[in-house]
Amino acid sequence: MEVPISCLLCDDGTENVIHVLRDCGSARSFWDSFPPPIPTAVFYGTNLIDWLRLNCGSTKRCVSTNLNWGTVFSFGIWSLWLRRNGVLFRGERPNRNVREEVISKATEFVYVGINGKKTQTHQKIWVRWQCPSLNWCKVNSDGSALGNLGRAGGGGLIRNDKGEWVRGYARAIGSTTSVAAELWALRDGIRLCIALKIPAVVFELDAKLVVELLQKGEDHPNGIGALVSDCKAGLQEIPLVQIQHCYREANKCADTLARRGALLAQDFVILLEPPLEVAFLLRLDSVGASYERLIPSCSSGS
Repeated sequence: MEVPISCLLCDDGTENVIHVLRDCGSARSFWDSFPPPIPTAVFYGTNLIDWLRLNCGSTKRCVSTNLNWGTVFSFGIWSLWLRRNGVLFRGERPNRNVREEVISKATEFVYVGINGKKTQTHQKIWVRWQCPSLNWCKVNSDGSALGNLGRAGGGGLIRNDKGEWVRGYARAIGSTTSVAAELWALRDGIRLCIALKIPAVVFELDAKLVVELLQKGEDHPNGIGALVSDCKAGLQEIPLVQIQHCYREANKCADTLARRGALLAQDFVILLEPPLEVAFLLRLDSVGASYERLIPSCSSGS
């Protein structure tokens, strides 16, 4: 394959690594949208190696995202490089949402990666799905992304206080992050409960990050901010609400529906009856089937 010498994104200047990652007009617009917590003359005036070292090793905060600049920058250069390769080798249109994707990936990394605590020992526990309290319903939701920013789906189900199926749902989301997929699935469950006028609901999901995001009062000025805000607004429309984390072993029905969502031909479906593969898992939950799990002995990890 013949690789063009000039940049396919701006058609201005010889394409090399520093041009793709910084000097291309589209790359510069991307960086200026933050902007970097580094003097402009320094950011755009250093050679490639010094530029990478200066920014990747930065411990300054990016004001617009409240994230470490070194983290945002690292995901930024990776996403710009992937965008260039998609245009050049797969004929894709330039992604206009690079900034949103970078912030979503950086946010997820900070919560799941940097904030995770190392553990030395583990203990074995038994995990099972539990019915909600009398006159309450429980929503289990889950998101499924086939690789980060891969084809994603969401799904979930509502059960009554006897563990009986009320409704299920599944959604094809498209290309997004795993955190965004979890939020999509939760939002669909919230909206379905509102439509059904269910007065008391426990929302249970296996994404601890999403539970933490909803329990915090701060805004999220990044790619998932709108989804978080929608979920919070919807929860306020339900008279009695609890939201809690569960282990994935207790979320098997929702996981199956989320995977089903990723393969849907249509955008969204509401299921009046459980699909065959979910009906089997429902039966296991109803009889109290338990699953072994190893958890850290002294950790806040999920």
